[in-house]
Amino acid sequence: MPRIPYPSSGDISSENAALLADLPDLNVFKMMARSGAAFAPFMALVNAYLNDGTLDPELRELTILRVGHKNAAQYEVWHHERVSRELGMAEERIMAAGGTLPSPLLNDAENAALVLADDIIENTRASDKSFTAAHAHLGDNQTTELVVVIGVYQMVCAFLETMDIEIESGPVAAGRLEKIKAGVSRSA
Repeated sequence: MPRIPYPSSGDISSENAALLADLPDLNVFKMMARSGAAFAPFMALVNAYLNDGTLDPELRELTILRVGHKNAAQYEVWHHERVSRELGMAEERIMAAGGTLPSPLLNDAENAALVLADDIIENTRASDKSFTAAHAHLGDNQTTELVVVIGVYQMVCAFLETMDIEIESGPVAAGRLEKIKAGVSRSA
């Protein structure tokens, strides 16, 4: 049970209620709608890298899973395992995101990205070794995007765990999170 109840439409601004109505019916979004003016920009940020990002979608999902595992964020892991399956990832690769690195199931770029994620989670400032290894595979822009994704999901995991967000009890509508477009497109 969450520490604060999920909001009713009267508990949040009309703008946030309208945005929430356009999003998948997920508990994280419901609770995040309570964040006031931060909700729409946060959703625009998520929309940007899920829809317009340059990272390979499987590398992105493996990284998000790694952050979820390292933060023991069951909600995050559950949902991004689902997203990874919808991308067509093999179950063994999905599970490798929570395992020992380097993994023979992951390519060099993926292993380097997950090692960088671990380093950031553990130390805030990544070492030259882990940063250089990821950067060698990804280049300037994708490395920057990767660090943003790691940071965003560190925050999301802290939010999920602190607020005790529950995994939805019913089925989740088909379709990856990449479908989040309504209300948070480039104009948001």
